[in-house]
Amino acid sequence: MASEQVDAEYKFVVALKAKLDRGVAANAASHLCLGLVAKAAAERPELVQRMSFLQFPDASGNDHSPVSGLSLIALEGRPAWLRKLRGEALDSGLLCTDFTAQMTGGSYLDQLDRMKQTPESDLDYYGVAVFGTRADVDPLTKKFSLLR
Repeated sequence: MASEQVDAEYKFVVALKAKLDRGVAANAASHLCLGLVAKAAAERPELVQRMSFLQFPDASGNDHSPVSGLSLIALEGRPAWLRKLRGEALDSGLLCTDFTAQMTGGSYLDQLDRMKQTPESDLDYYGVAVFGTRADVDPLTKKFSLLR
């Protein structure tokens, strides 16, 4: 998609649990973004084009692509807000992913087993990622602060 075709009506938001260790926060944000794009490709392919992945060539002819031309806002907030954001995003039909403490440590098999044994009410959300129009996303994220 050409830069002049970027639809700035859309945005990415990654909301993380406040006071996470920087390494844990970076890991969670990475998993959230990868999952969000994979989910869009598998379940909502019409949104992939809206994600506005662009080519970024430099003056030496090297390519630094793909990078989205859209905003990706990193926020932080209380654990209860993350759970609520996830629920509201799902209820609104927005594309969203989440990442929990149960998805860390040990092998992926250990992580899958922990998730299967943990009721949703006991999950420790590290983050939630949402993609959609600003009009749909902004009201759900207004109480979060910018990640510092």
